[in-house]
Amino acid sequence: MKTMQGDMKSMQGDMKTMQGDMKSMQGDMKSMQKEQKETNQRLERVENKTDKNTLMLEDMNKKMNTIAEVYTSFGEQLDREKVQDKRTLTDRLDTIELAVTNTSSTVGDIKRDLSKMVRVTADNWADIAELKSIK
Repeated sequence: MKTMQGDMKSMQGDMKTMQGDMKSMQGDMKSMQKEQKETNQRLERVENKTDKNTLMLEDMNKKMNTIAEVYTSFGEQLDREKVQDKRTLTDRLDTIELAVTNTSSTVGDIKRDLSKMVRVTADNWADIAELKSIK
């Protein structure tokens, strides 16, 4: 009889230990759910930044294409003017100076955009590395 009582007390102790373990596991699960939610939020922010970077890259691509078209057009225009009008060297130099001034301004804009993009991309990589380290 005493053996049975001892066994029952031992079982009750084991059950209390199991209940404690289960409560601890529930706490761990809640903590993991919270961390997962935070990770998802951070990942969403990274995705949003990536979308912004994509838009910036597309905009820069359009600007570069425009510059290439301007250069091509400018070269063709110079050739036509040379053949057709026999313009003087001074007139052609004035046209080139204007194009260089405009191009310098456009290149400055592109440099600023590229600098912003580099900073945002670096931030994104840092966020990605941090997210990977969480795993």
